[in-house]
Amino acid sequence: MSLSMVLRGAVRCNAANLVKSARITPLKSYSTLVANAQRRAVVQPLAVAKIAAPVVREISVSAPRMASAGGSHTLLWTVERVVSAGLLAVIPAAFIAPSQVLDALLAISVVIHAHWGVEAMVVDYMRPSVVGNVLPKVAHIALIIISVATLGGLFYFIQNDVGLANGIKRFWAIKGKDAEKKQA
Repeated sequence: MSLSMVLRGAVRCNAANLVKSARITPLKSYSTLVANAQRRAVVQPLAVAKIAAPVVREISVSAPRMASAGGSHTLLWTVERVVSAGLLAVIPAAFIAPSQVLDALLAISVVIHAHWGVEAMVVDYMRPSVVGNVLPKVAHIALIIISVATLGGLFYFIQNDVGLANGIKRFWAIKGKDAEKKQA
C-alpha cells in the first residue's frame, strides 16, 4: 500500500513530502494522504537546480536552417517555388526580347535557383553527424562564395559584353570543325 502511494504521488510532489506523507499513521485514509501530498506540493514546489549553461551561439549560413530556426519556413518554400515557376517565363522572354533588365533577371533567377538546389544537397549529404561540424560549414561558405562570384561574373558579362541571352545565342551558333566538313 505505501509503495503504491509513493509511486502514484511521485509525479505530484517532491521526495521530502513523500517521505513525510508515508510516515503518517495508518488511521488516515488514502485520499487524505494524497490530498495532503498535493497540498504540500502546491505550497512547496519541487526545487529544480538551475545550472547556468554556457551561452553558445550557433552560426548557420543555411537558408533552410535559418528559416526553420526562426519559425515557419513555408515562406522560403513558397519563394523557391515562385522562382522556379518564374524561370518558365523569364528564360523565353530573355531570348525573345534580349535586354539588360531581362538578362539581369535571368542571371539572378538562375543563380538563386542553382544555389538553393546545391544548398539542399549540401544540407542533405553533409550532415554534421556524418562528416563532422567543420566540413558542412566550409561547404556552405564555399557555396555562398561560388554563387556570389557567379552572379558577379554574369553581371559583368551583361554590362560589358553582348548580354547573357545574346551570348548564349552566339555560343549556340558556333559550328565545330566536324559540322564544317559535313557541309563541304
